Amino acid sequence: MSWKKAILLAGIATGMIFQFQGNLGVEAAAKVPAVTSSVQGISQVTVVTKTYGDGEAPAYIVLKYPESLDSRTLSTADFTVDGRTIECVMTNTEPNDAQDVPGCYVILKLQHTNTASDGDLGQRGKQGDAKEKPSADKKTDSVGKEGGAPIMMTRQPPDLGVKVSQVKDVKAQNGKQYAASSMAYSASATVEDDVDRFTQHVYKDPSTGYEMPYNLYLPKDYDSQKTYPLVFFVADASANINNDKTPLFQGNGATVWTEPEEQAKHPCIVLAPQYTDDLVKSIGMMTTDEYVWTPGLTLVTDLLQDVIKNYAVDPARIYGTGQSQGGMANIAISDRYPDLFAAQWLVACQWNVQEMAAMKDKTLWITVCEGDNKAFPSMNEATAFWESLGSPVARNASPWWNSKVPVRELDRQVNELIAQGKNINYTVLAGGNHMYTWSVAYGIDAIRDWLFAQKK
Repeated sequence: MSWKKAILLAGIATGMIFQFQGNLGVEAAAKVPAVTSSVQGISQVTVVTKTYGDGEAPAYIVLKYPESLDSRTLSTADFTVDGRTIECVMTNTEPNDAQDVPGCYVILKLQHTNTASDGDLGQRGKQGDAKEKPSADKKTDSVGKEGGAPIMMTRQPPDLGVKVSQVKDVKAQNGKQYAASSMAYSASATVEDDVDRFTQHVYKDPSTGYEMPYNLYLPKDYDSQKTYPLVFFVADASANINNDKTPLFQGNGATVWTEPEEQAKHPCIVLAPQYTDDLVKSIGMMTTDEYVWTPGLTLVTDLLQDVIKNYAVDPARIYGTGQSQGGMANIAISDRYPDLFAAQWLVACQWNVQEMAAMKDKTLWITVCEGDNKAFPSMNEATAFWESLGSPVARNASPWWNSKVPVRELDRQVNELIAQGKNINYTVLAGGNHMYTWSVAYGIDAIRDWLFAQKK
């Protein structure tokens, strides 16, 4: 369903705001927006979100006016959005940012800055809004020590609300003027394209007897007679809550592969399981610091095998990735099923180094932060161990990479490592911490491209 059809106007402008309930999404039923009098000009407010490395947040706001406006007569100073900086103003005939042409829709693109704290984990930004969750079962609910990440956290869905005002007069193309106002408008509809590209399902496992929700993305024009690469993403333990969509809003480890630009290069199926709090309470954590095989690992592996069996997956192009708990799960699964993955991207994770001998000949990309007091020393030891077993490793030497440079610079450095032609690549980001790592990692284009270049 198009944006134009999705956004339905209701009511007659009377100078008051009427609120209607419903849903809005590019592929969902429409949500009837608020309507105001043309005196204020703004008749409808829609927020469009994006899932960034540090989580889902508003990306731009769509304002509908009664008449056509031209962005060349507008300025970022004409509007305010509480707590956010407006990066640029566009206009369009459709309620999206696909083009900048005169139209009745004004698009306020919002500046995004990574809010994940790169310092001590006691000073967290968005990633740390979740607090440590106490539990009566100490065996399955420990807290990371010396700045490490808590194993369980009460993460919540992000607040996607906005307050927007037109603080200066603006003029339509036909000369009609809409007066400035101190009125702050809330969005009457929210579009979550990154989240809504996935569908939600529940897997009933005959092996363990437990159920596990999961998120699945199928490429546009999916054809069961063809085969597609599969990206298997597992989130960190802070996502272990009873919300099936958590892997889609906690960060971009699942969603980045489904963005239109990425799918144009690498059409693929994406599987993002959700390990819930209910599962933690019933069968324990998926991974533990004892580095043992768990019922949770059996469950998530059985789910992966079920998706491979029931969808058009190319068995030579199955890619595993995950952060913290998710990276550990990838290592454990790869150890037990050595012929499963064509390549893996391990982010901010570790495992028993001696047991990782089985991975010495695998195709891996490892990303950690220097400030991660578990993954950094553990992966230093693991890569040195593999080298002692005869497996060459391409690594960036100290000084470590600066995570705050433009992505194109990180891409250049990645390509320099790729040029060494080694199966195992190890990258370290300067400073940072455990949870900061994945707020940056999945945004590095060149590593994603490297992953899709691998094939069994």
